[in-house]
Amino acid sequence: MQPLHKKTQKHYITMTKRIFFLLMLCLFGWEVKAQTDEKQGVYYYDAIPIVLNRSASVFTDVRNTESGPPWYGYFIYQPEGSNEYRRTQGNAVFYRMENPVTRDVIIHNWNSRMGFSTIFVYRLLSELTPDSNINIEPVAMFEEGDFMNPEFKPEELGIPPMVSRGLAYLHLKNLPPGSYFIITAGYKYMNGSKPNGELGITVRAATSHMIPGEPETKPEGPNTHLIQFKYDLSGNRIKTIQQP
Repeated sequence: MQPLHKKTQKHYITMTKRIFFLLMLCLFGWEVKAQTDEKQGVYYYDAIPIVLNRSASVFTDVRNTESGPPWYGYFIYQPEGSNEYRRTQGNAVFYRMENPVTRDVIIHNWNSRMGFSTIFVYRLLSELTPDSNINIEPVAMFEEGDFMNPEFKPEELGIPPMVSRGLAYLHLKNLPPGSYFIITAGYKYMNGSKPNGELGITVRAATSHMIPGEPETKPEGPNTHLIQFKYDLSGNRIKTIQQP
């Protein structure tokens, strides 16, 4: 094979550099896009970030779990005090919360357009890597049965009957610093309710002495457990958990 003419060789080198430059631009563009893509909350690796300040912070978000894309799926969990696994009836949305200091954190779904919901909170024990298992431990959950005590008598607290929605509400007292996953999903409790739809979440946090208490609430009954329940004046049940 005869060597290329100098002019042809120079043109070949120039074209090669241009092609390489265009490839690098494409790769750079893809990398920037991958870094700036918004999280959708479909799974742990796609969890929507919740970044809290060291002082008071409020985060709100609403996702439609009924249609897609993005396509949400059910969440598998272990109910409190059970060794068996179950899955949520509704599709779940994943959030990741970075809590910088020990403080009270309130998480609820009261800005949803559905009737019944659940919330699960897990602490991340080691950072996520592509080849490792998801190392988490349960912190708190508002399950399907938590929205109403079977022995609850709303009339004794001055609450009109049949007005309560079963939207989850967790008040975590003295939550330690760390990374946490918050998973929330709806469910169908009765005829006419839907497990999927516009599922909202509100996260409110402040140091323990600064966070305001829930207004106009009444206790379900005195006890000395780490888990307490009370109701707002519309009959919505609030689950409060003191961290040990």
